[in-house]
Amino acid sequence: MMDIDLRSTMDIQITALEWMLRDDGRYVRYYPEAGRDVYLEQLPDGSLRVTPPEFHDEVMSIFEYPLNGVYCGDNKLLLRLREFYRRCWVMKLQDPYISLIITILTQNKTADSARRTFHKLQHRYNGIDVHKMAGADKKELEELIHYSGPYKAAYIIECSRQIIERWGGSLEWMKKVSTEEAREALLSLYGVGPKTADCVLLFSLGHSVTPVDTHICRVSQRLGLSTSTGDSEAAKRKVKEDLEKKHRIPGMAHLLIINLGRDFCKALVPLHHICPVEDICPKRGVVRPERLL
Repeated sequence: MMDIDLRSTMDIQITALEWMLRDDGRYVRYYPEAGRDVYLEQLPDGSLRVTPPEFHDEVMSIFEYPLNGVYCGDNKLLLRLREFYRRCWVMKLQDPYISLIITILTQNKTADSARRTFHKLQHRYNGIDVHKMAGADKKELEELIHYSGPYKAAYIIECSRQIIERWGGSLEWMKKVSTEEAREALLSLYGVGPKTADCVLLFSLGHSVTPVDTHICRVSQRLGLSTSTGDSEAAKRKVKEDLEKKHRIPGMAHLLIINLGRDFCKALVPLHHICPVEDICPKRGVVRPERLL
């Protein structure tokens, strides 16, 4: 039986946002080929249950390998995190167009908002693809994605049209070219910024890059993995350079940093007293006291 911590696995990856988290703690994904929702949940004994059961093998195949396999360097902090989050799994690479749309939906919004919006789109269009989105009615799309930002309807429609016009509707060719060429092509699309491009490169196209947002920036600085300060665009570029070139951290290893930031290294009140790396973390830039329980 696969030993998986479902929450840690599903909360930190763009790939997982195809699954909407319900109020009852179950994850649900719409499978357009079958025309139905499929549910995934973790039972009290740690096992995973898929409903309906005939989808079990297909659903379980999305879990590729444990997160403790993503880093083999000598950084003590990352080695400690690798062991701590050994039950978190890296998910199988998803379709690059789907990854692009989901990442656009996350721009300046929560993952939960993106999950709900994507699930709604999947139901409305019986599965989305580049041609459906290129031909979507803008006003209807604005209403469907309202909680993730109605202005993104223009991004989705226009970048879909560009993908069709430039590359015949597919991003798959980007798997076979250099990271620099693929990234430049993605950044040329309407509504696509650096983090969005990096998420697509990492979670869909197999390029080992590190997407950097405010959270990765903050935690990397506190851990001493980057010498940058603040969360400006220049600081984020420096963090990206330090992680990718100075420390040579594989792209998927940034999920270790995301998990730490979500669980312990909070923005305002870092939980030093229960943090798994407290004794070896330099706590660079931390000025506020921890929360006492």
